[in-house]
Amino acid sequence: MIPAGGLDAYTRTAQTGPDAFAMQTGSRLFRKAGAPAVDLVGVAHIGSADYYQRVSRRLAQADLVLFEGVTDGTQGEPLDRDPAAIAKVHSKSGYGRIGSSLGLSSQGEQIRYERPRFRRCDMTIQEMTQLLDDDIARGGQTARNAAGAKAEMQSIKRVLGGESLLMNSMLGLVKINHSIRSRIRLSMVAIGTRKSEEEGVSARLKKLINEDRNEHVIRELSQVLHKEPGRRRIAVFYGSAHHADLERRLRKLGYAPAGPVSWESAIVSSPYADGISPSEVREMLNEG
Repeated sequence: MIPAGGLDAYTRTAQTGPDAFAMQTGSRLFRKAGAPAVDLVGVAHIGSADYYQRVSRRLAQADLVLFEGVTDGTQGEPLDRDPAAIAKVHSKSGYGRIGSSLGLSSQGEQIRYERPRFRRCDMTIQEMTQLLDDDIARGGQTARNAAGAKAEMQSIKRVLGGESLLMNSMLGLVKINHSIRSRIRLSMVAIGTRKSEEEGVSARLKKLINEDRNEHVIRELSQVLHKEPGRRRIAVFYGSAHHADLERRLRKLGYAPAGPVSWESAIVSSPYADGISPSEVREMLNEG
């Protein structure tokens, strides 16, 4: 039995066959009388191409998709650029490089963000930075926590932008080493058994990444519900780690689940065929 790590209600690790372990993301539809249905569609930023095809079919049921994506507010909306150029940028991003090294893809490479049905619903780098600067201005421990989070954010930005030479060199080795690649893939599958997806990240940065951005999502969703009558179904398309908190906020708006969480396998590992011993598999999956 694979233990549930308590990461959240929308990410799990499941054994789907004798030698098949999967990291799965969840989605759930919510309804409210007299209002559009809201579909919380969870996604992993790295996964198999067929996983993104299944996620895309669910998104196709919505007439508006509010999606995750932190951008530089000084550079305009990336979706307005040439699609080929966008795909190239994603392939060279941190997620794109990690996916390629593991024989997988990144969300940005596989999902087709078709305007006007897709609408970015996220904070800009400048807005996130301003929240931290506001904390720094308050002084004391709040300021120290925010200053540390600000430094962390810059480091993560470099990695996710594909600008870390050390990370890129390591990924080059992973790509050509089957043993390392298979173990990293199993480690990613095991994320659903862990307590936190952002291990080693400060509490203030976790709050910024999840709670502050989720608050932004609900604020924009509320505006859509108020100002855009006629919507039938709205998908909130975010990383699955956001969705437990988003569900809590949706319930406060009067929404209730229309059914159980549905699951899709994002990354699948066959560790025994890859030469990983049963004892090592149990250890990596946090089994007793």
